[in-house]
Amino acid sequence: MNISRRTLISAALGTAAAAAAPARMANAAPAPSAPANGPIIASFNENPLGLSQKAREAVAASAANCNRYPIVRVETLRKACADFIGGKPEDITLSQGSAEAIRASIEAFNEPGVQLVIPELTYSDGEMCAVRNKMKVTKVKMGPNWSIDINAMKAAVKAYKGKSIVYFVNPNNPTGTIVDSKPLNDWIRAEPGVLFLVDEAYGEFVEDKRFVSTATLVAEGLKNVIVLKTFSKLFGMAGLRLGYAYAHPETAKRVHEHIAYDIFMNVPAIEAALAELGDQEFIALSKNTNKEAKKVLVDVLDELKLEHLPSETNFVFFNLKAPLAAFADRMKAEGILVGRPFPPADGWCRLSLAMPDDMRRIAAVMRDFRKQGWV
Repeated sequence: MNISRRTLISAALGTAAAAAAPARMANAAPAPSAPANGPIIASFNENPLGLSQKAREAVAASAANCNRYPIVRVETLRKACADFIGGKPEDITLSQGSAEAIRASIEAFNEPGVQLVIPELTYSDGEMCAVRNKMKVTKVKMGPNWSIDINAMKAAVKAYKGKSIVYFVNPNNPTGTIVDSKPLNDWIRAEPGVLFLVDEAYGEFVEDKRFVSTATLVAEGLKNVIVLKTFSKLFGMAGLRLGYAYAHPETAKRVHEHIAYDIFMNVPAIEAALAELGDQEFIALSKNTNKEAKKVLVDVLDELKLEHLPSETNFVFFNLKAPLAAFADRMKAEGILVGRPFPPADGWCRLSLAMPDDMRRIAAVMRDFRKQGWV
């Protein structure tokens, strides 16, 4: 059974948690937390810093213009996104979060007999969009250590008589690991008749020098690849819903036809994004905070000898070797919310990185759980 994050949000957070979250995010500066201040939310891969100070000021100032359609500012944002990723404005399709861009991309290239090829362990939105559009979905088994098996994905495309759309998340969610860029990019170049949707929601966190964004292929002029980006992760804008697709202008035009009025987007979201795209200080702070938090978690996992995958994201996937539900319930009782199940990786937990002090509390709780024989 494929459980989406949407079906679990209410159960995971509860009314109290949802109400407490804004209070915990009120200041971007790191602050020690305790359950009395609301739960530690380590379940949705958000940036615990929240918006940058510049973005907060821009959002506040935008209130004066919220009665107007942001037709001009949308084009300013389109150019800013193009500059950020290394493209041209006509390559950019803005969307309400990357989720809308995923849906629009799949719908734009849906036709009778097309299949969507996905790894069996990955972000669920691609599959859900395909199912809603009555497309065939082919799930490909993972390689060792829950890696994406490029050769197996190739075989699934080759064995199918109709057209294929291939959906990748790189770095992958929930594993946090990257796909080897060379065979992936070589495959995309070699298959002009196959459309590749590459979701790089977490690309800005990657430190591994072997990672090469598929955005380089769009810059080369390839028409069969769409790179999906979001402001929800590094930029701390999950609640403002903003993302974009980057593709060759001909491909982008088809995607744009399935977007609901990108020229009438959310005014505060536009202004926050414009403020943060140029805020190198905040981008560096977000990356460094994430790096510090990750070290705290990885250190305690090593100390407890719990297997974990090498994360290039703002979450870590580790093996409890025990039912996740019991661990999640015990963590919730301690005021800590962890990730949902990701079948078929039974017994594995995706834990999002909170503020470093919050991660130290999580580490202390996990050490206590070990003493009680729970992990």
